Amino acid sequence: MSRTTMRPLRSHIAWYGLLMLNTGLSAQSAEQWAVWGEAAMAKGDHYGASKFFSYALEREPGRMILQWDFAEACRLSHQYGPAAENYAKVARKDMGRTYPEALYLAAEMTMCTGAYADALKLWNKVLDRADDPYGFIALRARNGILGCEMGLAPDTSALELEHFPEPVNSFASEFGARTNAAGDLFLTSLRGELTDENEVVDTSSYFARIYYSGQGSGGWDTMQVVDLPLPPEGHQANLAWTRSNARRVVSYCPSDGPCRLYLVSADGRTAEPLKGADEAMSTQAMIAMVDDREMLFYTSDRHGGSGRLDLWWGELGEDGLLWTRPVGAPVNTPGNESCPWFDEASGRLYFSSDFLPGMGGYDLFTSVRKNGEFTMPENMGRPFSGPANDLYFSLAEDGRSGFITSNRVGSLAKKGETCCNDIYAFTLPDSRPLVLEEGALAPGISDVSTSALLSRLKEPLPIRLYFHNDVPDPRSWDTVTTVDYIQTYAQYRALYPEYMATHAASAEGSRSLNTFFDHEVDKGANDLERFLDLLLEALEQGVDVRIVVRGFASPLAKSDYNRNLSLRRISSLMNQLRTTRDRALVPYLAGTAASGGKLSVIKAPFGEERSAEGVSDALSDLKSSVYSVAAARERRIEIEQVLIGAKFQAQAYIVEDTIDLGDVSLGEERATVFTVMNPTDKVVNIIEVKADCGCTTAEPEQLVVPGQGEIKVPVRFNGRAPDGPFERRIVLKTDGHPGELYLVLTGVMHSE
Repeated sequence: MSRTTMRPLRSHIAWYGLLMLNTGLSAQSAEQWAVWGEAAMAKGDHYGASKFFSYALEREPGRMILQWDFAEACRLSHQYGPAAENYAKVARKDMGRTYPEALYLAAEMTMCTGAYADALKLWNKVLDRADDPYGFIALRARNGILGCEMGLAPDTSALELEHFPEPVNSFASEFGARTNAAGDLFLTSLRGELTDENEVVDTSSYFARIYYSGQGSGGWDTMQVVDLPLPPEGHQANLAWTRSNARRVVSYCPSDGPCRLYLVSADGRTAEPLKGADEAMSTQAMIAMVDDREMLFYTSDRHGGSGRLDLWWGELGEDGLLWTRPVGAPVNTPGNESCPWFDEASGRLYFSSDFLPGMGGYDLFTSVRKNGEFTMPENMGRPFSGPANDLYFSLAEDGRSGFITSNRVGSLAKKGETCCNDIYAFTLPDSRPLVLEEGALAPGISDVSTSALLSRLKEPLPIRLYFHNDVPDPRSWDTVTTVDYIQTYAQYRALYPEYMATHAASAEGSRSLNTFFDHEVDKGANDLERFLDLLLEALEQGVDVRIVVRGFASPLAKSDYNRNLSLRRISSLMNQLRTTRDRALVPYLAGTAASGGKLSVIKAPFGEERSAEGVSDALSDLKSSVYSVAAARERRIEIEQVLIGAKFQAQAYIVEDTIDLGDVSLGEERATVFTVMNPTDKVVNIIEVKADCGCTTAEPEQLVVPGQGEIKVPVRFNGRAPDGPFERRIVLKTDGHPGELYLVLTGVMHSE
């Protein structure tokens, strides 16, 4: 039993009622409601706390600390919608100062509602703002992005889960169902006594107990409590037994300490702490034969694991564990893994994780034991995994039927549709051991091994590749070049002494240049080399990869020249792709590779209008316009995104996002046309067109940008603007990524 499976341990109803007897609802201040909310949180009554904090917010709707407290209470009571909404409010106001986890938690909770498109945008923000690109938050964000892509993929599963009715499930919480060799059903339930109004009585005996039921001709019999020799003041859960049924292991969680594993004697009269499990929190036992040895799998947060909760296993002796160790990577992660189940027939370990790429909360995963090691986990996909918590996978003796625990929508609940866990059953169509159908993770990604590779492929993004001024092919209007990027990098690096000489008189300038070359120019080239290795590996696995490359340029030339220069620089990267690794990428670029993998490059060039403010464009000041770090940073291209076939959220791009109208006379109407391109296989819908003034209008030829297609957006400017340079913007709001596309008109207005 873990904290993920338990509802609040005591009902809020009775003590809430006592409060109301002494005080009037309308008379209470926000502060008083908040105090009661904090008291409820301290008691573990998160649902009750959410009610108190909501009343406080009714009185002070914009108070950030109340929004945070309400979000926390909702998260802990599985009210995902209000949790997501209020974490997002806090994130917008706080900007990570007081509540640095607000944006991350908003992404988690949004994902749990099943709003994957919205969650994807939040996860991208989380990743962009992560301080440490290899820290917990950044790693989780990458997995969250992959999980959203799984959630956005069509549900092609034909398997259906059966939601058990009462008496197996109740309006309380049921979890951890499993059957013995005789077919009897065992599960854990948190059921309190009810009043005549069907409300839970706040009693000290409101503890989880293990129940069992036989199956009669009319279905499951009434659930009966399993009598165990354990103190009543604590939770009893997760009964496991040996093959001979001579010994049983159970989780016992006293009210004043951590959960521990207990070994119950064969006659059921005594129960002692399991030796070898130490004093650390240990729970969720499962016993299986592995290599002819009786092995105990369990969940623990003990020292020596990989993260928070981890899976452990050890050999079970007469009175305890002979040895124990963590299952280890790649199963265990920096997050939480729980609910182990090992299938002897297939050698598969089933478990739940809230960190690996999943569709929300805890998802169900499987890993195969090969040559003594566990393989990269695979997400079991729908219907086993979904937006809410999916836990406690188990198989019956026949190897084709079993159970999971979930608080998904549809479970019996009186405190919100996802408040409580229920038991769901499944039956496989044949007697084969459960093996994932290829593509269950997401279309085109057959396992989490590939998914993890794709995650690593995105880790270094954006990859920034830098160039010397007007390189390649100086003073050329061409949009292509014959050189590759590494050639331009080598030439650029050779100019390092020349750059340093221009700043010889400034120690600070010299240090800045040295840091720029070491940590930005060289890093970009090194990142590209690692990226190409991972890219080839992904393509060899048959993945369709699309790279989005964006160009920049320092403002020493006209914008139209800079656009062509950006295209030449992108062309040098294309040449690098064609020549690298003995031309190994060429079949993928041509779409003829035997693996089925494909590689394409989406070009998104910019010109001067995208260079940073304050960068000199003076020919007479080469020290600032060419040799300064500020100018050098602008001379780059970026590999900014990696799209994986049709699985990624629909994405749209403006082929040329800024159009210069040149000189315009006052009142002179001008018309032009922008092109919106969608390189993915999903439709992008334009949901709003908004101009920054009444002087410009845009009328898209249609509001749907088809997959692998484009639309035209005619734009008209009425010639009304103050004298001098002007810029006008039109925003296209979409349901894809990015959520807003900007059409920019520039020019110079002349009133006479």
